[in-house]
Amino acid sequence: MSRPRLRLLHETNPQKYFPALYLLAERGAVELVGAHRYSVAKEWLRAGLIDKTPVAQRTKNALADLWFRLTAGRAAGEVIVIGFAPWDWRLLVYRHLARRNRILYHTSWHDWRAGQTPRQPWPGVFRAAMMRRWRAFLHDPNVRTIAVTPAVQASLAREMGVAATVVPHAVPEVFFAAGAARAAGRPEAAPGLRLLFVGELSRKKGLLTLLEMMPRLAARGVSLTVVGDGPLAAEVARAGAGVRALGRISDRAELARIMAGHDVLVLPSQRSEGWEELFGIVIIEALAAGMAVLCSDHIGPRGILAPAGGAGLFDQEDHAGFEAEIARLAQDRAALDSLRAAQAPLAESYSAISVAEQWRAEIERD
Repeated sequence: MSRPRLRLLHETNPQKYFPALYLLAERGAVELVGAHRYSVAKEWLRAGLIDKTPVAQRTKNALADLWFRLTAGRAAGEVIVIGFAPWDWRLLVYRHLARRNRILYHTSWHDWRAGQTPRQPWPGVFRAAMMRRWRAFLHDPNVRTIAVTPAVQASLAREMGVAATVVPHAVPEVFFAAGAARAAGRPEAAPGLRLLFVGELSRKKGLLTLLEMMPRLAARGVSLTVVGDGPLAAEVARAGAGVRALGRISDRAELARIMAGHDVLVLPSQRSEGWEELFGIVIIEALAAGMAVLCSDHIGPRGILAPAGGAGLFDQEDHAGFEAEIARLAQDRAALDSLRAAQAPLAESYSAISVAEQWRAEIERD
């Protein structure tokens, strides 16, 4: 029996967003025939500015992605996993792939009401036409929709009339390995509480809230390590008071090692127009690496932590409560261990091994 021929198409980095599919390929369950970025010029720039990808590598990627765009009509008999933002105009470029292939459309967007998606088509006639094309695409008999969370699944059913299957994002094995090594080593508790922030250094991620708390928390022996880059990088560099900046870290093994050396991931995100914290893959990575998590009660973190009774969730306006909990955990190691024990089991269902089997069922489904 021949293996399914699998192709990936994502805006930025297929390997980052589909580690479970790469695992299937490594195990020989599928033949990975291509992995492409559908945004060619924009991704060439983004990869240089954000990921710091060497110019030779991103140019090679861009040329390969452009070649696939120009020759995509040749693809036939494949299973193609596509990760497009809702209403993205580039659907017009790749829509024809559904004629001769099976498409698994993958989305993490939780609110498909018109006007609520992050990328809105141009107004007027073009907007109506684009939305019609998207609806037709989602209802094409050769297209099945994969939702990252149940909230995404419910919105697709309600707004688009689409029955989606839930397959979550997967966490690479390096994070679980780091967590296992941490547990096996059982080092003596380090003095103080070690907080970690990972993500875009911006207001919407709640970083200013954290920096404002840190002088008071530092007096209680709390430290904060910040991983990431963004518009508030200068504020982080000037923070002092127990704050250490590591910059952006793209290597997942290095990030896993850093997580395993900290106690609590903090993510006090703040809603802005058209945005709130969605899946929050960094939350699962932190849990897998043996950390506890404190975060805002947004749709993504809520979906992850709800099975543990919502432990670690805070109203985004409850800055005082968030700070008080950090101070409590700094003084009460048993409370920290209890929070970690309640949250830790949640990571297992997001392991690449577990998610790979869910993807395999969808790929092999007639």
